[in-house]
Amino acid sequence: MPARKDFLAAAAGGSGDPTAEARQQDEGADGRGMVAQGVPVAWGRPAPSEARTLAQACLFAAVVCLGNAAMPFSATAPTGLAVTLGGAGLAAAAALRRCSDVVPAIVLHTVLALVSVMVSVCIACSTTPAGTVVTAFGYVWIALFTAWFHSRRGALAHLAVMAGGFAAGLGVCDAPSALQTWGFVTVSVGGVALVLQSLVERLRRQADRDQLTGLLNRVAFAGAAERLMGCALRRGEPLTLAVLDLDDFKGVNDRDGHAVGDRVLAGLAAAWSGALRRSDVLGRYGGDEFVLLMPDTAEGDSVEVLQRLRDALPGARWTAGVAQWQGEGLAEWIARADGDLYAHKRRRVRAS
Repeated sequence: MPARKDFLAAAAGGSGDPTAEARQQDEGADGRGMVAQGVPVAWGRPAPSEARTLAQACLFAAVVCLGNAAMPFSATAPTGLAVTLGGAGLAAAAALRRCSDVVPAIVLHTVLALVSVMVSVCIACSTTPAGTVVTAFGYVWIALFTAWFHSRRGALAHLAVMAGGFAAGLGVCDAPSALQTWGFVTVSVGGVALVLQSLVERLRRQADRDQLTGLLNRVAFAGAAERLMGCALRRGEPLTLAVLDLDDFKGVNDRDGHAVGDRVLAGLAAAWSGALRRSDVLGRYGGDEFVLLMPDTAEGDSVEVLQRLRDALPGARWTAGVAQWQGEGLAEWIARADGDLYAHKRRRVRAS
C-alpha cells in the first residue's frame, strides 16, 4: 500500500490538471510538432512526399519558363535564360522524383534555396515592369512549400533567402518603386507563409499527439519507427524497442477513479520524457501501455536507458519487454517485445 500511494503521489502530483503535462510537452515541441525526445528535425531523410511535391513544383516551374520562352512578354525578354531554367527544372523534377525515397533533407533545402535564387535572377534580368511583377509570383509557391513541410526556423531561413534575392533582383533591374515593391511582396508572401506554417504545425501536433500525455500517439509512433528502421538499416546501427506496461493500473482506476488514473499517466509521461535521451522516441500505444524506441542501442544496452526511467519516478511500478530490431515489420517487432514483457510478468507471478 505505501508503494502504491507513493506512486500516485509522485505521478499524479503537480497542477492537478490531467492535461497539464501534455500542454507542457506542446510548448517544448520542435518545429515539426513532435516531442523533443525523438522525432527530431535532424533526421537525414524526410518523408518521400516532400521530395515528390518539390518535383511537381519544379516541373510546373519548368513548364512556365518554357512557355515564357515560347511566348515572351516583350521582344527584349531573356528567352535564353527561360529555356535554360526550364531545362534545369525538368532535370531537377526527374531527379527528385526518381530519388524521392532516399534523398536527404539537406538536398531538398538546397534545391528550394536554388529555386529562390533562380527566381531572383529572372527578376534581375527582367526588362519590363510587368515581367518583374509576374516573375515575383514564383516566390509564392516557394513560401507555401516551406510553410507546409518545414519548421518555423526552416521557413524563416527560406523566406530570408527569398527576401534577400528579391532585393538584389530589384536592385539589378532598376525597378521603379523598388523599396515599396520589395516591402509589399516580402511582407505579404512572408506573412501568409508564417500564418500557414503555424496552422499546419498546430494541426500536425493535434494529429500526432496523444491528447492526455502529449506523447506520440500510435499512428505517429508507427511513422517514427518506420523512419528510424530505415535509418538503422542504412547505417548498420542497432535499434531497440521497449514495451512498457504499468502494473495493476486497472486497480488504480477501480480504487481511485479514472481522473486519478489519467493524472498518473500524464505525470508518468512527463517524468519519462525528461529522463530520456534526445534521440529516443516515446509514445503511448494505448491504455496503460507505452512504447520506446532507442536508436543506436543494442538490446543489452537498453538496461541503462530503462533504469533512467525507473530513477525518474522511483515509486512507479511497471514492466518492460525489450526486443532489438532484426529486420522484420513493425507489428512483428512489437509482438516480440510484447512477448518478452509478458514473460517477465509470468516469472514475477511464479516467484510470488
